Amino acid sequence: MSAEIEQLVMEHLEMGAMMQQLNTQFGEAMEFIGLLCSANSISRDIMCDIDQALDTTRAQVMSLRRAQQEAEARERDRDQIIETMAAKIQELERRLDNNQGKP
Repeated sequence: MSAEIEQLVMEHLEMGAMMQQLNTQFGEAMEFIGLLCSANSISRDIMCDIDQALDTTRAQVMSLRRAQQEAEARERDRDQIIETMAAKIQELERRLDNNQGKP
């Protein structure tokens, strides 16, 4: 009977050691899961920051594009005005030349 009790005590001690080991492993696993959650949260924050920076950059690019289109439109208008003025000057020169040739 004492051998059986001794066997039960040994099994109980082994079970206690196994439970302690499982408790340690569970704690380590929970710590690792916590680190993964933190990493996920940090990654999400970084992605939000990148999205915000991209939105800002996109808005700036659109603004620059509009400014460039407006500048090109002003340049086309200026070129048209220069062409019109050059044509008027040529017409005036032609008239002056015609008037100077008359007695």
